[in-house]
Amino acid sequence: MRSKIVSAETMEIGKKGGGKHWTDAEVSARKKAKESIKRKKIKLTAPEWLTKNERAMLIWDRLIRDSAEIELLDNLDSDMLAAYCDAVDKYQTLSQTAGEPEEIKLLQGWSRIISGHAEKLGFTPSARARLVKKIADSDIVDQFGDEFDK
Repeated sequence: MRSKIVSAETMEIGKKGGGKHWTDAEVSARKKAKESIKRKKIKLTAPEWLTKNERAMLIWDRLIRDSAEIELLDNLDSDMLAAYCDAVDKYQTLSQTAGEPEEIKLLQGWSRIISGHAEKLGFTPSARARLVKKIADSDIVDQFGDEFDK
């Protein structure tokens, strides 16, 4: 049975503005972390090698447009994003003709590459929620101190 889809916003803060057993400090830290991953307006530029692939550039443009509201990407991500766009283009091209077993294996390989890059770039809800949780948890001060961590 498929697991229920949960939006990234719900994972970050919770449906009712907090987690089941979260303290006020944890809720506050998550909200602060969510805001901290937003960046100032930036302009991502595709690497020169990608600009030669018209179909991959269409994917690039769509992702830049779609991720603008989230403000998840910055200039440091351009090479990883370019590799992702190139992989999606290769997957789409291969999927139109795939029929032989070796082509299906190539398709599965590209699928794994795309999935890995999507996770690293924060394109999946779970990746964004994990990032927010990591930032939020680092802001919480342990009320017991370092005493029990040894």
